Amino acid sequence: MKHSIWRPFFWLKVPLLGGTVLGVLAYAPYTLAAGPGSLAPSVSKSLERSTAFLLSRRRGNGAWLDHPAVTSLACAALLGVPGHGRTEIREAVDRGLDYVVGLAQPDGSIWNRTAEDYPNYSTSISLIALALANRSKDARVVRAARDFLLKSQFKGDPDRDPSYGGIGYGKKLRPDLSNTQWALEALYLTDYLDREPFTRDRDRAQRADLAWKRALTFLSRCQNLPETNDQVWVASDPDNRGGFVYMPGESKAGEIEQGGRKSLRSYGSMTYAGLKSMIYARLSPDDPRVKAAVDWVRRHYTFAENPGMGSAGLYYYLHTCAKALAAYGQDALVDAAGKRRLWRRELTTALIKRQRPDGSWVNANGRWWESIPELTTAYAMLTIEVAQGRMPAAVGTRRVPARGEQKEERHE
Repeated sequence: MKHSIWRPFFWLKVPLLGGTVLGVLAYAPYTLAAGPGSLAPSVSKSLERSTAFLLSRRRGNGAWLDHPAVTSLACAALLGVPGHGRTEIREAVDRGLDYVVGLAQPDGSIWNRTAEDYPNYSTSISLIALALANRSKDARVVRAARDFLLKSQFKGDPDRDPSYGGIGYGKKLRPDLSNTQWALEALYLTDYLDREPFTRDRDRAQRADLAWKRALTFLSRCQNLPETNDQVWVASDPDNRGGFVYMPGESKAGEIEQGGRKSLRSYGSMTYAGLKSMIYARLSPDDPRVKAAVDWVRRHYTFAENPGMGSAGLYYYLHTCAKALAAYGQDALVDAAGKRRLWRRELTTALIKRQRPDGSWVNANGRWWESIPELTTAYAMLTIEVAQGRMPAAVGTRRVPARGEQKEERHE
């Protein structure tokens, strides 16, 4: 199966005044089909209702739940709604992001030190929203947050330390795939900052490349694939093969007994997190790790639950599904029964059916905060926007370097 577009972002050269050509990172959007049977009217209505809900739940300081990560997810979701340029939406996003930037710390992290918060988790999601919004006044904060996340990566002995290459919450001395996938998405969106023309320091590019190499080591050690994972807990049975777990040595889906030893179960949200992260790390679609992950996805294809976890983390799962499948670059998958699945339509339809009358989404299973409608509504909106190509068509077409950086002239 050929992939016409492998990575969802690509480099463009945009001519600027004075003859300079600027390299930018642009999004390759999925085109929402029109005509009979189109979901466009339903999508627009759904997002209009959820927009009204989110706007109604802001705090007086412009934040959602007084939490930088939830605020950032809400702001990112509002960037992709119909009429996102309307004054009320634009002002809500600006106030929300101003709140987020106001929590930036001297070390580059973005988090609330007075609350029960996690530095790496909040910094990663905040950086994603700031990168999508692309406000020139945030350039210094964006670069500092990126540098903080790069420094947060575990860099011990790769041969002996299963934590090597991962990123954790920031308060706990161990990494996990959930925090790692958030951090890698943030680093992927801001990777341009360590490349020409935004820096002339070649060491920055080498440092970024090394971080991706380390990350692949950690990702491989979270995957149930004996050929590429050196950990003793790896499952070898067909059902778990290719899927991912929460961290080396731990799966939220539990354990299985195999040949007198304990192995870990793969589950949905982490498998999509692993697939997405491997794509961002530039693995080829023919890489055995990618192929095995996609095979697991096909065998466990569903939007009714988080495979292996049931209703727990459902909206996190659906949000990660959309991003991973969009990154994979195929609009259709063939499931275990041989049926061709149009995942964009099916995922969008499944979410619209779950929307509540007030425009929100909420999970009756409250694990991982999913009983909080501000969080789950932001997840759901982002899921629909990614699936239906409503995210900003060009992410970073007007990137502004941090003050003091020089843009080199580029000539055709």
